[in-house]
Amino acid sequence: MIWVHCGEAGEVAATLSLATRFLDHNDVLITAEADILSSFSNVPDGVNVEKIPPDTPAKARDFLAKWQPKFLVWNGGPIRSALLRLVARNKINATLINARVSTLFSGGSRWLPGASRNAAMPFSRILTADGATATRLIRGGVSRDKVTATGPILEEPIALPHDQNELTVIVETLGTRPFWFAADVVSSEVKHMAAAQLAASRKNYRLLLIITPRDLESGQQVAETLREAGLKVGVRSQGDNPLPEQQAYVADINGELGLWYRITPLTFMGGTFSAGGAASPFEPIVLGSAIIHGPRKKPHGARYTRLSDAQACREVRTAGELGIAVGALISPEQTARMAMAGWSEITQNAEIINDLMQEAATQFETVKGTL
Repeated sequence: MIWVHCGEAGEVAATLSLATRFLDHNDVLITAEADILSSFSNVPDGVNVEKIPPDTPAKARDFLAKWQPKFLVWNGGPIRSALLRLVARNKINATLINARVSTLFSGGSRWLPGASRNAAMPFSRILTADGATATRLIRGGVSRDKVTATGPILEEPIALPHDQNELTVIVETLGTRPFWFAADVVSSEVKHMAAAQLAASRKNYRLLLIITPRDLESGQQVAETLREAGLKVGVRSQGDNPLPEQQAYVADINGELGLWYRITPLTFMGGTFSAGGAASPFEPIVLGSAIIHGPRKKPHGARYTRLSDAQACREVRTAGELGIAVGALISPEQTARMAMAGWSEITQNAEIINDLMQEAATQFETVKGTL
């Protein structure tokens, strides 16, 4: 069992990302306080979710006896002295990540001599979210070799799957034709996509809009709305392939977002013009597509902010602005620059996360060798 503890509400996404990656090696246990635990309502098969036990020797012993973890990643938040002493005593390989002075020491213990050294005892490595925490720990007596100021370890997106045969067919069909993708679009946004396509295609008559509705059962209604706006439309669920004379193509087949993200240079994120919840921007970015979005970014506001700070996305507020942006950004040079900036931002922790995966794999090979 690989155990990942989520010590802060802000680390939920990173914890779930790590747990998903760890599933390649073993079953995973996620722990957190009760107020954070509800955020883990939708986890993959093989991931167990449990409230962290009260920090007493008896409860800690019962917890470790029940789950018998062999590897621990403690992701932020305060230490739990009784539990972590038993982790050390049981020789469980443990790494602390996203350590911060503001949360590592609870109550008055942060000012007690030796607090840093005691906090570090169970961990073979401590990866701090900032330099100040690393300095504090080293000055408190923690071995310099044990502490690394990595900066925040953030979530690593998981690439959506695709059908390689379908990808080959679509790429051959589209050829060199320019196109953009409107992903996970809610019904009230369809007319805005049509207006943007009409505006952008005035400068590029071969431009194609590929659109996937959030409600895949509404493909025919989406097609009708696009036709009413004056566009020639194909519908994937009806067996159509994108034809040269078509200006829009409704991709209404379940499970194909990963396919379209892989081939499109530019994606509009559905749900960002209208109520209903924005689609996650990390899914297209991790597959190499630049993104445009509207002003509504919940529940993924933090992700959009990260990409905006990295100049990896463009916000527009109206269909008119969207049409202008599509026309301006559809060039390969523009989309490649944005996509590369996004990729660099979301994979900045890749080496650290890969190291954690390797540590876990090595630990389990060692355990197997002793059985």
